Amino acid sequence: MEEAERGGWAVPLAVRELIAGGVAGGVAKCAVAPLERVKILLQTRRAEFRGSGLVGSFRTIYRTEGPLGFYRGNGASVARIVPYAALHYMAYEEYRRWIIHGFPNVQQGPVLDLVAGSIAGGTAVLSTYPLDLVRTKLAYQLQVKGAVNLSLRESKPSEQVYKGILDCLKTIYRQNGLKGLYRGMAPSLYGIFPYSGLKFYFYEKMKTHVPEEHRKDIIPKLACGSVAGLLGQTITYPLDVVRRQMQVQALSSSNQVKGKETFRSLAMIVKHQGWKQLFSGLSINYLKVVPSAALGFTVYDSMRDWLNVPSREQAPVVVPVLSEDGSDAAPVHSS
Repeated sequence: MEEAERGGWAVPLAVRELIAGGVAGGVAKCAVAPLERVKILLQTRRAEFRGSGLVGSFRTIYRTEGPLGFYRGNGASVARIVPYAALHYMAYEEYRRWIIHGFPNVQQGPVLDLVAGSIAGGTAVLSTYPLDLVRTKLAYQLQVKGAVNLSLRESKPSEQVYKGILDCLKTIYRQNGLKGLYRGMAPSLYGIFPYSGLKFYFYEKMKTHVPEEHRKDIIPKLACGSVAGLLGQTITYPLDVVRRQMQVQALSSSNQVKGKETFRSLAMIVKHQGWKQLFSGLSINYLKVVPSAALGFTVYDSMRDWLNVPSREQAPVVVPVLSEDGSDAAPVHSS
């Protein structure tokens, strides 16, 4: 594997891709944390936010929790997104190279990015899902400004209150075992496979319409990435709503998807909450995706340049070479 000198020590290509993706994901997530918090509260039909809209939700959070309320659950969100984004970007690049290596005649284009992006998205979700679950549970909680204890009471005095990331992980594992840490993962996988694949597909497809001399410019990349994120998110958003409601089902006494499978939960939401609930928070997600994609692509590209990560066209593909006796010899790198 290609290595680069950085600070006097060799850094493998995959590690550089991990670092670039992780930094990009962390910066982008912090920038849109307030919108993410409101989106989760609207998706999960928190009683205090039903019918509030974007501005009303911001006012409610500020009035009840103060400025820090906009970042409730963001610690868990960043703790998840850094390894998630790192794995996502690195796995995408690696899967793409593996597919080209395994199928030399495969056409390099948007379809290849669709397949590699889908598999990479699934890999990242499986690896980091418990942190996404914790992020949702912490973001769902409300804390009245100046109060000592969190309050989740809608109708049950015994509803769980989590004090932080580790406390939430320990409590979920103690109460429901390993299975509890992956509650709601099915809709996540159903959603991430098409979303991740479509995002890379649309991005690469739109880049083909950008003049060659401008393809390395930041603005065209940000524009293509933003539109790709919007299209992919719109198509898969209902599954994201189902996932959120399944994740907080133990916290909400009014939740209609308790104990249901993914597509049965989808039908229950339509029946009891209306089809519009499947797109609750989507407008906020649009506002979030554009700056998130813009920052993500900008930081990722900057980190790739700083870490000397080659372009996809220049990145080496490891090709094993057989010696005369048929055994594996030292691999060679081909571009």
